[in-house]
Amino acid sequence: MKHAIRHILSALVILAAILSGAGCDYVLNERTFFKTMTNMLAFPSSYMGSEIELDCFVYELTDVESGKEYTLGVRKCSSGVGCTCGNDTIIGFILNYDGAIPAARNQSEDTNDKAWIHIAGKLESDTPETIAIAAYTNGVPNGSTEYIRMFRFAVSSLSEIEDYSSLAYYVTD
Repeated sequence: MKHAIRHILSALVILAAILSGAGCDYVLNERTFFKTMTNMLAFPSSYMGSEIELDCFVYELTDVESGKEYTLGVRKCSSGVGCTCGNDTIIGFILNYDGAIPAARNQSEDTNDKAWIHIAGKLESDTPETIAIAAYTNGVPNGSTEYIRMFRFAVSSLSEIEDYSSLAYYVTD
């Protein structure tokens, strides 16, 4: 009887792991980027341990309160996800990579001509970091500070994307 109960409990544990998405891999693309990132901010523990792949552009950002500099892999979105501004913002990851990351290009312009990269890796933590950024009104700094939240991403592979014509720097639902 004990042996049968152990088998049933083992089967239930395996089933629970499968149903919870533990160990699933994620490939973010134009259709899935925004929804996956918003879901990740809401349920980060569901993504821990999972391999994540995505195409993004390099973005360099300095926290306006601490002066700390960040290299990010992002897309732009319209819903203010990850910040309190409710306006266009960036959504993505703080990159942790031992190799060279291409320098950001045209990051303040609404153009697809960016430094695009393909990355794969995993979240380093299920707690996002908060970065203080200057708030803007109609493209002009308004003297306020907003906050965005991003996860640290342990990059296991990175490659530059030469032909980014099929990629959209601006993603929404």
